[in-house]
Amino acid sequence: MGMSANRLDQLVRLRAQSSLSFLEKAFDLYGRGIPFCIERDAIDHPAIQALAPEAPEPLVERFGWGQLNYKPELSDAIAQIVFTSGTEGHPKAITITHRNLADVVLRLNRVMEIDDSIREYIGVPVTYSFGLGRARAVSAAGGAFFLPERFDPSEIARMAAAGEINAISAVPALWRLVLVNPEIIGDAGRAIRWIEIGSQAMSAEEKAGMRRLFPNARIVQHYGLTEASRTTFLCIDTAAEDVLDSVGRPTGEVETEIGPDGSIRIRGPHVAAGILSDDGTILPLVDDDEWLVTKDQGRYEHGVLWYDGRLDDQINVAGIKVGAEALEARVRELVKTQPGSFAIGAGSDAVRGEIALLAVVRGLGTNRALIEEASRVALRERGILADGALRCIEVAQLPTTGTGKVQRRRLRDLAFIPFSASDQAEQVDLTPEQDRIAGVWRRVVGDVPIHPDNSFYDLGGDSLSAMQIGLTMEARGYPNATVKGTLEGRSLAELAGAEVRSAFPDVTIRSWALNLVRGLMVLSVLFSHWGPGVFARLGLEEATARLMGPFYRMGTPGFATVFGLGLGFFLFPNVLDRPAAVGRRLRQSWLLVAAAALLLALVLGLRLKLYQGHMLSAEQVAVLFYGVLTFYLVALALAFPVMRLIARRERPYSDCLLGTVLLWSGYLILRPLMPPDSLGSPLELLKLLAVGHYSVPRIGGLVLLGLAVGVWYARQTEAGRAARTATVAGAGVAALAALIGVEQDGVAALLDPLGSFHRSLAGYVFYAALVVTLLGLATRAMSHWSAWRGGSRSALKLLIVIGALALPIYAFHGVVIPVADIGKDLGVPGAIAIAIPMGLFLSGTGWLGARVWRMYFGRTGNG
Repeated sequence: MGMSANRLDQLVRLRAQSSLSFLEKAFDLYGRGIPFCIERDAIDHPAIQALAPEAPEPLVERFGWGQLNYKPELSDAIAQIVFTSGTEGHPKAITITHRNLADVVLRLNRVMEIDDSIREYIGVPVTYSFGLGRARAVSAAGGAFFLPERFDPSEIARMAAAGEINAISAVPALWRLVLVNPEIIGDAGRAIRWIEIGSQAMSAEEKAGMRRLFPNARIVQHYGLTEASRTTFLCIDTAAEDVLDSVGRPTGEVETEIGPDGSIRIRGPHVAAGILSDDGTILPLVDDDEWLVTKDQGRYEHGVLWYDGRLDDQINVAGIKVGAEALEARVRELVKTQPGSFAIGAGSDAVRGEIALLAVVRGLGTNRALIEEASRVALRERGILADGALRCIEVAQLPTTGTGKVQRRRLRDLAFIPFSASDQAEQVDLTPEQDRIAGVWRRVVGDVPIHPDNSFYDLGGDSLSAMQIGLTMEARGYPNATVKGTLEGRSLAELAGAEVRSAFPDVTIRSWALNLVRGLMVLSVLFSHWGPGVFARLGLEEATARLMGPFYRMGTPGFATVFGLGLGFFLFPNVLDRPAAVGRRLRQSWLLVAAAALLLALVLGLRLKLYQGHMLSAEQVAVLFYGVLTFYLVALALAFPVMRLIARRERPYSDCLLGTVLLWSGYLILRPLMPPDSLGSPLELLKLLAVGHYSVPRIGGLVLLGLAVGVWYARQTEAGRAARTATVAGAGVAALAALIGVEQDGVAALLDPLGSFHRSLAGYVFYAALVVTLLGLATRAMSHWSAWRGGSRSALKLLIVIGALALPIYAFHGVVIPVADIGKDLGVPGAIAIAIPMGLFLSGTGWLGARVWRMYFGRTGNG
């Protein structure tokens, strides 16, 4: 199906988006026998454009666990079109049959000895051959796989230690991050049973390191091409030391041989059917004897195949292959240069295996900076985005043959010759602290001159090496602030000096200010619930009621507003770009609140059962779940679709304001329509959620107001200006709401903590505006962090930590008093009855708070 004789007659274009949705679509097409191609950029191929003129349909970004069904099919029908890297011009469209895919899966699973217990962490994008092949292999065995947002060694260690995964797949560039910091994995490596490594070269020493780190794993590395995937396998876990540098041997019906020119030749059922021509016909890849003649150079020794590089000077940058000649041609298109003024070859790199090495000849009037930038453009066009994937050197002349052809392999030897003195950065003396940090940086960027004003990224750091430097610094005990500062692009002087402790990036100022306000709001809730009891025991209840009243009343509306602020600041900016991450964070919060609501309902139900002496009615059970936590369950469930809708409309402020007006209008309409007496059924819960004290429309309006402010706050670029605007606007609206309250009910109602103003919509606006005012003041306080000393700074830190834990504190604190009441009902002395649940709550909160404190401020509280 999908192929007629030597032609392709149907095709589906599938968007390249590494996610579970992509895999589900791909496997569905496999099962239905419909061939597809994976589209990364616009495909300039006449046959594909004719067969599939429609753009690929969008996919939902989802990560996490997946379990799919894949049955290898020994059919010669076309299953998939894959593209070569284009080293000889335009990428070639290679046709892969179901038999090709099936042969690879059957041989791979036989070599790796996989069974249905496999639970694999696929650490590479599944839109490329290696990752998609791993998903097929695991699914064919009946196992499950975990697809992360990005390769994270810390996450791997945690999941392995917890028994959640027992297999890992990744390319050598990623494995090197782990091998440089083996302590990240530690003893968790013993839990891994299966590992497959991509075809990028690894040294024998690195492979031996994999064996030591994962002593119980079947570790397999393969060699292959786009046209012949996984041709040979090397079982690293059992291979002799003297063959670790090889690529192993073929298995099954696959054959390899070395041609007269030293090229590797491949034959077998896994070799692709052919090349898709412009008119839709399929042209063969193999010769008359069915050999695929590669441009890889190899040899056989000790009965195994050794790979000796490319015959055509291909560069393999972290698994993405580019041709040196094609790169040079593109650079000459972008920049007019003299013949022989530069050349590109493959250079060595500790992280990526190989990088593009640009050699520029001195003294020819060549603009080196222009050629270097054009080379970066050419690399980006081929999917290589990292600045660190290009290294530039200057040479007196290019190494050439007698006929004038550039000897690219010799460029690697010239890479260690320094630039001329005029171009080489002058090394300056560093302070001991600067030198200590610079030493760690050099482990990643190489032995280069480092100045105090250099950042890690100035030295060639990128997203891949940033992960490595973060792990390296953490493993060597650097304070969290120094690690974060490195990844944020701070200079060496800032990281080593007082500046890192006295000034923070703008986003840090605003996020800490928001957490500070959240801390104040959750303390308001705690005081309103626990304060009256404490003051009553001290005989100060009446004296403190009026003084603390406004603080007590701020709890519910204030926390709802700051809840919306958090949604707008932390989650809204990513709701369209990273929906899976936002959805996962909201689900985690929902589960936390649900656990607290269920626990509270059980405790209240138990106490009511003890009091009544008989089983609870259906209405009583339903009402047990009525409370502010139920509102937040509803709010968290609706947050994602509401934010996504608002983000797509691109009018967040007007939409949030309109939503607030509609919700509050609905509340005012519904309230007089509802019967004042109980409904006598579980429907009473719905009535209370509509018009009760914790009404969804009533408090939901505050969340939308907070959401609008949070979106605005996230879009600010200067903390000082944001502080002034929030303070002035918040204070102005609060004053206006207070004046409305005075006109309506008089000053007495405003001053009375139990007065009607505090329960009115005007009162809610007053408290929401007060939260915005506090946000402005907190932002100003964070902007002048260095001015706070001693106890004042410690108090601010404590509020920030409490704010970071606001949701769990808010969710679980309500259980303490009901548990104490049950204890007193059962005859436990009052002091003991309250001490037990209070102690558990405070100790759990303190343990979490200590971890957050260390994460924000380091073990010693620096910052």
